[in-house]
Amino acid sequence: MQFLPLKKWKSGRYQKEEVIIGLLFCLALIPVLRNISSDNDLDIFYSAAKDLRLGTYPYNHPHLDGMWFYYSPLFASVIAPLTLFPVQILKALWMLLGFTMLNRIYILLRHVLCLGYSSRETWFLIALAVISYHAVFINLLYGQLTILMVWCCMEGMYRMKENQSIAGGMSFAMGINIKILPVFFFWYFILKKNMKAIFMITAGIALLTLIPYLYLPADYHTQIMKDWLGLLNPLNKEHVNTVGEGGFTDFASLLTRYLTRTIIRGEGNYSIAALSTKQVFLIQWVFRLFITFLSAWVLLKFIPHKFSGDKAILAGAAFFMACIPVAFPHQRDYSVMMCLPGAALLLHSYIVTGFRPPKGLQIFTLMTMTLMGLIIFFPLLPWPARHFVMESRIPGWGMFLFIPNLLLWWKRLPDSGILKEGV
Repeated sequence: MQFLPLKKWKSGRYQKEEVIIGLLFCLALIPVLRNISSDNDLDIFYSAAKDLRLGTYPYNHPHLDGMWFYYSPLFASVIAPLTLFPVQILKALWMLLGFTMLNRIYILLRHVLCLGYSSRETWFLIALAVISYHAVFINLLYGQLTILMVWCCMEGMYRMKENQSIAGGMSFAMGINIKILPVFFFWYFILKKNMKAIFMITAGIALLTLIPYLYLPADYHTQIMKDWLGLLNPLNKEHVNTVGEGGFTDFASLLTRYLTRTIIRGEGNYSIAALSTKQVFLIQWVFRLFITFLSAWVLLKFIPHKFSGDKAILAGAAFFMACIPVAFPHQRDYSVMMCLPGAALLLHSYIVTGFRPPKGLQIFTLMTMTLMGLIIFFPLLPWPARHFVMESRIPGWGMFLFIPNLLLWWKRLPDSGILKEGV
């Protein structure tokens, strides 16, 4: 994996926008350092990994403030050796991993978008760094996995494009094994009739699932695998009416927030209807079915008219990633990280290629990105305003609107002709 700062450090050839972007993310690091001493999801990972190291069961009880561990036994076992040290060691290493993945995402975007060092491309990268700041900040602060998920998807797509199918399959398999979310890309490769990619991802998932049998007692690993899959069962009640501290932002949580009488601790009443759990469940799955068919149409019919080559591959991956935060349950404001590749394409067309959509669409885009937290840095708001943002699910509305925003923007791009883009 290429690591740009080390390469440039040896040659001394930093470009001005790389210096500015580096400074911005150093600014992100300063307030995030408080995650070393405060509680976040890394404390949950640490607790579950300690259970696994001691041979107890990490999936049959909550760990921190009533929150459960939803990630794979392999993920817990990778962290387990670090439970011999204070949790602060894990938090420091996690932050370093986050910046490493961000660096790689930056390299991949430069490559796919064929970026040089013109003034327009410099301003594009600076603008992208600015709108990424909040997403990066909250992922690092809360010890989240979304940066890793974005890297898994983008690295997987790049490796598949380069016919490095084993590396591509393992990239997707890693993300699916840890947090399930990239499983949506199976649909991408089914639509593309790329059976080799499907096979490699499936084989990678099987391998990562079986690896713990090499060092854990077989009966123990089998049981915790059953416990883990039981927690992930989409029919579980907690995956239908989604509630939680700080509020979720996916479509299912919007239904719970506005269309049921569910009482959410510490939040006001925003209900405008009283749908039953069964009705919410049906609406959720109709919506997910709609997203499934919409993504197929976008990938096969829409994108080929507007993009070609590597940019078409990025557009397809960006749209699939943007669908994940609204379609999957239990997504919070940090999931906006999944929308950044799509936002990068919007910015690139506006700043680099000089595309100008109608003023109404530009205003709608600004509104959507503001709701998502890409333009306004929510932590700077006073506490009552921040509380309102979360309890009213404003980031969720932004991510929901971002999908039609992408399509409306792309619709107005000049046609590129239907070209075979691969992958």
